[in-house]
Amino acid sequence: MSPSLVTQSSLFGIGIAFSPLHIGVVTLLLLGKEPLRRSFAYVLGWSLANLLAVLLLVLLGGSLALTPHHGHRDQVLIDLIGAGGLLALGLYQLTPQALIGEEGMALRLMNKLPEMATWLLVLVGAAGALLTPENLVFYLKEAGLLLINHPGLKADVEVSGLFVLAASSLLLLPPLAWIVSSGSIRGPIAALEEWLQHKAEWLVGVLALVFAAYLFYEGLHGLEFMAIS
Repeated sequence: MSPSLVTQSSLFGIGIAFSPLHIGVVTLLLLGKEPLRRSFAYVLGWSLANLLAVLLLVLLGGSLALTPHHGHRDQVLIDLIGAGGLLALGLYQLTPQALIGEEGMALRLMNKLPEMATWLLVLVGAAGALLTPENLVFYLKEAGLLLINHPGLKADVEVSGLFVLAASSLLLLPPLAWIVSSGSIRGPIAALEEWLQHKAEWLVGVLALVFAAYLFYEGLHGLEFMAIS
């Protein structure tokens, strides 16, 4: 695997992982019954959904003969549409309406979590990944990365595994911290869960704007390629 492939795949994965609402859900599960089993079940669903979404897009991209190369029409459209979507998301996340709306959604979801069976948490984790709108941009970019580079089956598996690990990394931090501390960090985890519910919208907004700027740059650079080719 080339260093560039590793860097880009990790970057797209981190873009998915930085989801305060879902990190908050995993954190909340640590405060209830069977904390590790239930929190890892949620992360498992999240990870499987991320992997399957990318694999499906790779298969569709190959069968539909989409052109994922930089400077080609398909990739320019993905970059510019993705930039527009992330720009809208970033600006919305910085408004008071985002705080009110996400707090309400988080509270409704969290009221139901204690009643859910472990297997159902796997499905909820998967749905959480697939129903997060900005994730689609990163799925498309990751699938395009694999289609462009054709690194081979072994490297495809390695890159996909790295992407899934990066996409799950921040959700894994609370349960891993719980294991390391033997469950003695309940107090800090409860504080983190509350902070993620109420204070993290602006971080999501800033990150979305950073990725929007990156994709906008990539799109403009691709347009230049199209103009001279």
